[in-house]
Amino acid sequence: MEKQKIKITVREVAARAGVSTATVSRAFNHKGIVNPKTYQSIMEAATALDYKQETAGDISPNRAPVISYTNRNNSKKAVDKRLLIINIPAISNPFYTEIIKGIQSSALNHQFDFLLYSGHIKESSIDTFLELVDYVKAQGVILLNLISEELLARITEIIPVVQCCEYTQNEFASSVGINDFTSTQRAMDYFLSTGRKRIGFINGPLSYKFSQNRLQAYYKAMETAGIEVQSQWVIQLPDLSPDMAFSSVVKLLSMPDAPDCFFAVSDVLAAAAIRAAHYCRLKVPGDILVIGFDNTDISHLTTPSITTVNQPKFQLGFLACELLCEKIRNPESEVKHMLLNTELILRESTAVGAFTAKGY
Repeated sequence: MEKQKIKITVREVAARAGVSTATVSRAFNHKGIVNPKTYQSIMEAATALDYKQETAGDISPNRAPVISYTNRNNSKKAVDKRLLIINIPAISNPFYTEIIKGIQSSALNHQFDFLLYSGHIKESSIDTFLELVDYVKAQGVILLNLISEELLARITEIIPVVQCCEYTQNEFASSVGINDFTSTQRAMDYFLSTGRKRIGFINGPLSYKFSQNRLQAYYKAMETAGIEVQSQWVIQLPDLSPDMAFSSVVKLLSMPDAPDCFFAVSDVLAAAAIRAAHYCRLKVPGDILVIGFDNTDISHLTTPSITTVNQPKFQLGFLACELLCEKIRNPESEVKHMLLNTELILRESTAVGAFTAKGY
């Protein structure tokens, strides 16, 4: 009886070729983004090991399905392996607008278009996402959602990935972000410098890294100042909803020993806090000081304008795409983790004129 052959795996091909499994996967599924010399080594290793290509899929350049989509010029164009996927939590959040503009600027320089994929990538949706990656023959992914390392590893096995804003220090994917902890501490130091001690905190979902780190910085600053935090001072929201923030702040301001300052993890929540203070017939900044985060358009359109922590949003997006294009050109390039500086921009909601404190 004929002896059954042992199935050769991608890992064995990678070991023989002296490359990573991710590079082997890209060679079989996206030949055009792998260095020709590396590609040749992988093919020679696969042939020597009698690796069956159908395990990884037909690598014929004619295999890729052609889809149509609306590009930046509002015209129809066939996808021809020059496509990136941008995964964002929600398209309604204005914070992502400037980041996407930064990504677009870099992508155009490198002759890429991109698709926006809105929603979280979880265990229940990872297969659907990977099917999309394969279907459109994307060459890279920028993740603005926090994702588990297990799922991140699955994605990087088949395609280059860069994390933007929400990130983990890992060996799989480069990242670009800010230091949420020190940025929040700077805002808290400003509040404390005014002599006020009843500082409220309006937070978003704890599933986000920024919510966790900014909350930790809040507690640390209050502890360092010797101030005991009242449990009701921390408003923990299940979503970045201005309506929920408004209702929560109104309720809190009706309680004894209510805060006379609010730090909000986003400008939309800070705007809701200002509206709630006005509803309670309190003056901002006379009775209540407010600081937001992100420096989105709403921060200078409200009355009063909002003191806020500015994130270099355009630069975050641009640099994330630059790192991704570098990884596409050279799959063996090192993983990089970069943090950009923020600025505390003081406006009317803290009774200070235009002034910028840089370097945080």
